[in-house]
Amino acid sequence: MMLHIGIDDTDSPNGMCTTYLGALLYKEISRLAEPLDLPKLIRLNPNVPYKTRGNGAVAMSFEVDEEDAPKIKRLVLEMVEKLADLTHENTNPGVVFLEGEVPEELTNFTYKAIWEHVSIEEAEKVAKDVNVEIHKFKCGRGIVGALAAIGHPLNVFTYELLAYRKRELWGTPRKVNRESVFEMDKKFYPFTYDNVDWEKRSVLITPHGKDPVLVGIRGIDENKVLLAFESLVFEEPIEFYQVFKTNQNTDDHLRFKRIKDLKNYDSVMIRAKVVKSYWEKGRHVFIKVSDGTGELRVAAYEPTKGFRRYVRMLIEGDEIIAAGGVKEFEGELTLNLEKFYPVKLAKRIEYRKPKCPKCGGTMKSKGDYLKCKKCGYKMPKVLIPIEVPRKLQKKIYEVPPDARRHLSRPLVLPLGEEKILEGINL
Repeated sequence: MMLHIGIDDTDSPNGMCTTYLGALLYKEISRLAEPLDLPKLIRLNPNVPYKTRGNGAVAMSFEVDEEDAPKIKRLVLEMVEKLADLTHENTNPGVVFLEGEVPEELTNFTYKAIWEHVSIEEAEKVAKDVNVEIHKFKCGRGIVGALAAIGHPLNVFTYELLAYRKRELWGTPRKVNRESVFEMDKKFYPFTYDNVDWEKRSVLITPHGKDPVLVGIRGIDENKVLLAFESLVFEEPIEFYQVFKTNQNTDDHLRFKRIKDLKNYDSVMIRAKVVKSYWEKGRHVFIKVSDGTGELRVAAYEPTKGFRRYVRMLIEGDEIIAAGGVKEFEGELTLNLEKFYPVKLAKRIEYRKPKCPKCGGTMKSKGDYLKCKKCGYKMPKVLIPIEVPRKLQKKIYEVPPDARRHLSRPLVLPLGEEKILEGINL
């Protein structure tokens, strides 16, 4: 029979990692049953407040002998209880088991968990409706992600290879040869991507927390990801590695909504006009937009660095498609900008003094009249409207790699522009 296993919320800021636990289980269960595919790493709504780091859940599917199913379920539950960081107040693991085909209702639930905020009660209802066996540790919030991970069809997917550290090294600085990462990126980009930030000369494949992950290499070709990993120079031992199929970098989280329909924690795209040009606060850059159903503040926060200069170029009257996560900031719903596309650019008009009609010299403003610096000719103060070329182009602007969310699709990938450009004909 077919057995699907979903796990989520086993980690904490103090350590552990749901992918590590999932990878260990995948290896153990593969000795007892036939895996139907690689394990899945499913990123859920990046805006929810309960997440630790990337808000990722893990699922795996096997063809099992019916008599082995109880043994496999016990193994999963025992390992979660043993390895999950149950001492942390925000760690509330959930484990779910589904036998047979994945029903459509569960897939629908998956996308709701990626787009919106979903309650534990909603997850329990769906589980009951589709006959999923659930196991909650503490409050069991992890059942939301565990169900969603099983339900995701991964019609569009990428790969991530995660290599894990020896336990005695958890919490210490990661030792990966820096130059080998840049060489790997030169050789395998864009089949693997977001490995480094060339502008800042920073390495992006090594996390910084106390979790077991040594490196994570993302890509669109499984073999290239493996070759890229093998090309790296490691200066510490590796415990093991696992390749996951994932919805990372697919723009899975984005869908078009009207401003009046937005809720806290939504992940959306909107098409709207700029009604207030940029202002700054604490290195964050803000604009205000309207789509006729309401107004919304849009933010390019400080970590997006150079991306902010393009937001500053937007003026009143520009029509844009903006994508990102909606969260309250200082009590006001705000779109945290991930990328934007200028659909229509307003004309930028500047008013300039004319040249002296007598000698061609430069005119100087003298209250309500103009006076030529060269010959002294005076004339009424009449300024000439001049259309100034706009520096923004008709293209998608995106945040830099080190500010990119797990789900956001880089423009370098195939179909990287597709989702946001759907809004042109709205």
